[in-house]
Amino acid sequence: MYVYRWDETRSLLDEFRDHDGSPWDGIMLEYRDPVSGRTSYPTMTFFGQMLRPGEKTLPVKQNASQVCIAFEGAGSTTVDGVKMDWKPFDAFAVPGGTWFSHENTSAKDEAVLFVTSDEPTLRSLGFHRRQGRKKDGSIVRLD
Repeated sequence: MYVYRWDETRSLLDEFRDHDGSPWDGIMLEYRDPVSGRTSYPTMTFFGQMLRPGEKTLPVKQNASQVCIAFEGAGSTTVDGVKMDWKPFDAFAVPGGTWFSHENTSAKDEAVLFVTSDEPTLRSLGFHRRQGRKKDGSIVRLD
């Protein structure tokens, strides 16, 4: 059993703030077992995700489900065309099989989400699928 401290995660997100990141995820760090390199639990994984000021991710569709909790900032998430606004301590779900994107609505502050997903379960069964929509509308596989 390990302890994963949020202040360390937040510090790492800050360190990567100026990197390109992913157009589908912004800056996203996954919690990993430091000995094995695997996810912390065999059935669930956890992420710290930063959206820089004004950043909007490109749409993603995956069969894994997510639960997101806003830790800092404010923004919105669009799931299959339905927009949900969020602020610190709001929680929302992104069901598997839906297109979604996040947006940081602040022009000066980061937005930070804590995300959990059942992705490892689907990966272990060989069923995980993830795709993204590019700016031109074409779809690419993201695994």
